[in-house]
Amino acid sequence: MARVFSAPRSTLLSALLLAICAGCAPPSWISRAPKFPSGPETWDLPLYEPLTRVGPHLLATVVGNPDPTGAPRTEEVLLYVDSGSSHGALFAQTFARLGVPTRSSHFVTIEDAAGAKHGWTGAVIPELRVGGLTLAGVVASVTDYSAILGADVLAPHGWRLDLDAGTLTLGVEPWPADPDVVNVPLKPFHDHVLADLRIGGEAVPLLLDTGAPITAVDIEVLRRLGLPERPLASRWPLGGAGHKASVTTSFEGPVALGARDLGIRRIFAHPGGLSVGRGMLGNDILYAYTFQVTRAGLGLRPRTADLVASAPGRIARWHELPTCAGVPGCLAADLAASNSPDGVPSVRVRFLALPSRPFRYLFGCLDSAGRLRDSPLWIEIAVRQPTVGTAVDVAVAPEVPLAFRRLWASGCARLALLDANPIVDGARPLPAIAEAHLATDFRRVSFR
Repeated sequence: MARVFSAPRSTLLSALLLAICAGCAPPSWISRAPKFPSGPETWDLPLYEPLTRVGPHLLATVVGNPDPTGAPRTEEVLLYVDSGSSHGALFAQTFARLGVPTRSSHFVTIEDAAGAKHGWTGAVIPELRVGGLTLAGVVASVTDYSAILGADVLAPHGWRLDLDAGTLTLGVEPWPADPDVVNVPLKPFHDHVLADLRIGGEAVPLLLDTGAPITAVDIEVLRRLGLPERPLASRWPLGGAGHKASVTTSFEGPVALGARDLGIRRIFAHPGGLSVGRGMLGNDILYAYTFQVTRAGLGLRPRTADLVASAPGRIARWHELPTCAGVPGCLAADLAASNSPDGVPSVRVRFLALPSRPFRYLFGCLDSAGRLRDSPLWIEIAVRQPTVGTAVDVAVAPEVPLAFRRLWASGCARLALLDANPIVDGARPLPAIAEAHLATDFRRVSFR
């Protein structure tokens, strides 16, 4: 979460300051909106690792200024979809590699998730490509924490986050009336929105923030409500790489969002000092739903209970993957007996057709009745240079403690493909010829 603020100033004061520091004025383009293509105003953008990654991410290509030969400079990046951030953000080294000079301004500040304000440095990215969407003139700041797609891209057309389909959709209409759909009124604030979360019967306005893994509420509000308070076993840092503040305590109480009673929940305590809202409505609550922000407000509907049945549609979001009848992703996988003394089976994979770039494949375990096993552990498989029709046996994460590997293998009758995602050298490279790593459904993660 990073919100941009321009410092108010009088015309006379501005003239005096500019006479002293001509380079201090905010760039004229800092409030520029990104330019969307003309034509249809709905774009389905493929999310990266929607079932396992903390927070929604997109795989994008940023285009900078031409190099001395006239060739375009480009870089593939992972962008955190952060509705709590005013604009996008990129690392300083990305701006440098793209040949895009940045500017700083003392008249503009960024407020981070801890409520601390920092000086702003940034630039206009000539082009941003994600999925089938190309945006021109995207304002981005320099970050030391995470590259970001911000609210200036999300807000203009409305947006929907569907983790089961694995898509972020820009340009959405309100859902028709339906008993399963919960509608929550929103209060706009520039490109951001605030939603009331009812805690202990009191409406608390929170920033709707997909950049927040947890919902955090001003500690003064929670103490005033008289809810039981408990210290956390670990501190959770706020405010990016500098970790200027931490979440150190939590409360428990009855929670409701719109007409949906969420029961007794743990609410994390924010140290306070935010200029917008009394905290953040985060993904620990939002990820239980497919949710969207439109002119009608925040809409939420329950997610699918069958991740195996929804897998073919989710995998189809990647056009680089081939299609094979009855075999999503064109990859067959089975358990294979292991020669290892630990007794944990290997995974045998066989490609029926090859993607245009390397992918990681996420598998869940089915029990003897063919149901997805109720386990917090899944497995990701990747092979650097596969050959069609050749079986490859991959050992399961030998660096992981044996107890976890046995927990994964226990009751696993066969494997079912749940998702696939491209290998990104700059973010999650493939260091070996093949690998099999344990992964976790983000909804099963407990913050303590």
